[in-house]
Amino acid sequence: MDVDLLRPGMIPIAPNTKLWFEFLIEPSLLEEHLNNSHADPSATELLIKFLYSSMERPKDLPLIDIDDLMDNSRIDKKIEYRKRKKYECLKILAMKIVSFWEWDLNILQTSVPISLQIIFVQDLLDLVSNGLNLIDFESHILIEDLSQLKDEQIFAIALFHRWTLTVIINYTLSKKSSFTLGPVQDGNEDVLLKLEMQSELSEKMLLRLIDLTRSSYTIPTINTFNPPNELKPLSCDWFKGLTVSSAEFLSQIMYDYAKYKFFKAQYEEAGIYFKKCKKLNMNLTPSLFHKIKLEELNGFCAACSSEITEKSSLLMQFLYCTQTKYNGILKILETDNQIMEIPMFLRDSLELDLASMLSLGKFTASRDMLLHIHTMNAIRRASVTSGEIVLLPPEDYVTKIKFNLRGPEIFLKDIKLCTLIKDKKFRKNIKMFVCNVLLKCPKNLVKDILKDGHEEIHELFGDEDIHKLLTLPEDIPTVNIDMSKRLNRLKITQINNPNVQKVLLKNKISIEYDSSNLRNLLQQLHKMDVDPMFSILDINYEWQVPLPLQSLLIGLPNGLFKFLVIILIAKSKEMIKLNDFERAKLLLREAETETKINNNIMYSKIRQLISWEGLYTEMLQFQYEFKNFAIGDLVERCKQCLEFVQSDNLIPRQEIAEQCILTLLNVGEWEYLTKKHYNCFKLPLAIAYTCLDVNKYKGTKKSSKEVWDLILPVFDYGYSATNKRPLDGDPQCTQNRVLSQNDMIRVFLSLRDQNAIQIVLSLLVKIQNVLRDESTIDLIMPFLNIWPVVPNNTNIPLRNITEVLGIVLTESLKYHPNHIILLKLKGDLQYVMGHYSSAMKWYLEAIVIVSDYFARPVLKSMIEDYVYKRMMKCCMQMQNFTQAAILCLFQEEIDYGAAFKCASETNSCDALDEYYDYIWDISLLEFLIYWHTKLNHQEHRQKLLKTIGALELNANNNEEIKREAANIRKLKFLRALSQQYVHP
Repeated sequence: MDVDLLRPGMIPIAPNTKLWFEFLIEPSLLEEHLNNSHADPSATELLIKFLYSSMERPKDLPLIDIDDLMDNSRIDKKIEYRKRKKYECLKILAMKIVSFWEWDLNILQTSVPISLQIIFVQDLLDLVSNGLNLIDFESHILIEDLSQLKDEQIFAIALFHRWTLTVIINYTLSKKSSFTLGPVQDGNEDVLLKLEMQSELSEKMLLRLIDLTRSSYTIPTINTFNPPNELKPLSCDWFKGLTVSSAEFLSQIMYDYAKYKFFKAQYEEAGIYFKKCKKLNMNLTPSLFHKIKLEELNGFCAACSSEITEKSSLLMQFLYCTQTKYNGILKILETDNQIMEIPMFLRDSLELDLASMLSLGKFTASRDMLLHIHTMNAIRRASVTSGEIVLLPPEDYVTKIKFNLRGPEIFLKDIKLCTLIKDKKFRKNIKMFVCNVLLKCPKNLVKDILKDGHEEIHELFGDEDIHKLLTLPEDIPTVNIDMSKRLNRLKITQINNPNVQKVLLKNKISIEYDSSNLRNLLQQLHKMDVDPMFSILDINYEWQVPLPLQSLLIGLPNGLFKFLVIILIAKSKEMIKLNDFERAKLLLREAETETKINNNIMYSKIRQLISWEGLYTEMLQFQYEFKNFAIGDLVERCKQCLEFVQSDNLIPRQEIAEQCILTLLNVGEWEYLTKKHYNCFKLPLAIAYTCLDVNKYKGTKKSSKEVWDLILPVFDYGYSATNKRPLDGDPQCTQNRVLSQNDMIRVFLSLRDQNAIQIVLSLLVKIQNVLRDESTIDLIMPFLNIWPVVPNNTNIPLRNITEVLGIVLTESLKYHPNHIILLKLKGDLQYVMGHYSSAMKWYLEAIVIVSDYFARPVLKSMIEDYVYKRMMKCCMQMQNFTQAAILCLFQEEIDYGAAFKCASETNSCDALDEYYDYIWDISLLEFLIYWHTKLNHQEHRQKLLKTIGALELNANNNEEIKREAANIRKLKFLRALSQQYVHP
């Protein structure tokens, strides 16, 4: 039974077709449809449809904003209209679908946009309130006695706070893997930020719920919810729910709470509740509500546990052993050769890690330990067969046996352990493995291994086999070369030359990043009577130390302190170039610690300068990571640093001061910046002033002459200096040199705040539009009206402006990839440059974001008519005329002349009739029928007749059905375009 959401009730329809409101009349129909394994639309599509429909506001009310859904002070008034019976019916249908999923939060979070998830959980809270204002989740903590609440209220509160914590986990993980938290949308991060702010409240509520002592709980099912009708209002039969034990209900809460604690790296507390949850699940007979996977639970318990016993799994013992200096590793590998539980890649990794640590001197072990592990791993590989083929031992393993004095002894000892296993197939594989090893060994070594007395060999081979192995042809004789004579001839002796030792020490210093190791190396270097004129920076000419620090440190006498601090600072700068900011900050902290050995003025100045370098590194990290960076006290430290800029004492570097201003600009501290006057940082201060002005006057006031006067001369050096007005009003500043283009671009690329980015881009767009002087290809941006008029005597190269605009726009999209205005501007820029396919890609990406991946209609306020018009022209330029004809229908006033002209083109390069199913306009369909009839294209004509005969396209349908039919076909068409241009 398929559900058709378009079929109008006034037209006769097929007997098997069901309308969505029939589920209200006959509730059993919904469950019957959901039980259909090939239901079309699916349960997820139905849920999204019902929730979106329940959010559609009447025409007399303004649109609802997702931010309002998270604001408790406004939510009641904003959704008051949803109390009407139509919306209550839709809410009940949504409840039925989620209860059919047995309230599985994983399905809800991976299938439904987060804005709709918020609507759903709030609807549930509202449904069970019964006089309490549960929809205000902040009031939950004020409920003194939770035991007085009814089962359905307890369930709704628990579900809401479980959802809050799990959605934070899933969203964070979705950014690091292929997992997706519902359709992507621009507001996700802001919503998640608000949810994280209330996560502490959710933790407290879940802990209070865990302490409840009820014997059982009633969980709502699909039969609990009764839709309203003309005779009775909305009602819920809570007694018809599923009764679950207290252990099952509380274990689900404990599990989600513990997962959140695990996610926050609070492993001790997570382990406590994972163990409690595991204990409750031991004797539990789970119902459909139970969503805990025992394998995952055991894994979490093992991960949080710090105790490893003999009863623990072999894999856990192995992993624990690798973290505790490999104690007992050989015994674990011996056991694993019998039961084969540890994955082979972990054993290979152990072999490589141990060899590396031994060679670097980071770990000490017996000389034979590594060869034991090699042998164990080789035996394990030999037990893996493919038909009758046994994996041969690697050549390097045989080489290790040859050149280790105890190689044969170790080999035989480990083989002896294998002979204790009586499995015939295993013994056969080991026999072939030993045979392959012996065939690769020299003859004298084979004789040594096969000599009488080795019982383990006789366990595997009979006397005849041993005789055959001993009578094999001799190996090619080896030539023993006495290298000592050759070395003496070359006069190679032990390195005692101090200069050579210095070079080796300097090389080690160049590649070492640990402060304690650096200290030891520098002590050795200092003991070698270093030249008084020696500079530690000569070790690596790529090292750089900021000039103020360098001038202070160079004045100190050569010594361990001076060398160590200079190297730590230089290596931190090296890490900054590699964007490894955490290691750079660590090196600077260690350098700052070194200066605390003395409190005189010189050391205090050095310490202050290093502290500013640490602040500079943190600001660069904020700029690089942006939304993923925790700001903390960064803003206050920037303000404190700027207080020193105009002091008479120690001042920070100009780059640090400028970065402080840019950081404050990017966090919205515009008012603070407009109170400051720095002649050297006019551009970022002018942008801050403009941001403040635009937000105050909403872009209606032309008050941006400061930025304009700074930027225009960069592109036009003939621009009159009299047109410039300094920010601080100082007439002497009018003679300052014009800002260089490199400095301007560096400031522009450092911007992260959306308002600042839009203002800069609108300025560049304004200049570009004036230079092109063609209204049909103007770039569209907000705030274009705030800029002055470009003087007539300017001589600005258009190519220059276009390049800078492209660079700034590309960088901005890295940090705001879902910003609709930036995406449309990128499409406009590609359009005016004649890159039509690329323009279509960027326009469609904007539409993807607006429509939640085509899950809801495209808002006219977000995607304007000019976008569709330019998309149409792009398609015409690429000779995709059928696509262009359909895009004509997207405009508010349909351009039938252009649509008919495109539809009648015979040399179209697109899919042609494959797009006819997406056309909803009767006039265009009739023209196409006429045109194909004229050309005698019978196949195309028949397809068009079938399309125009669809019931939902009947001219007598009401406006709502026509609009719904058009919206569905629009979204399908746009999805087809995105598959061609966005994801080819």
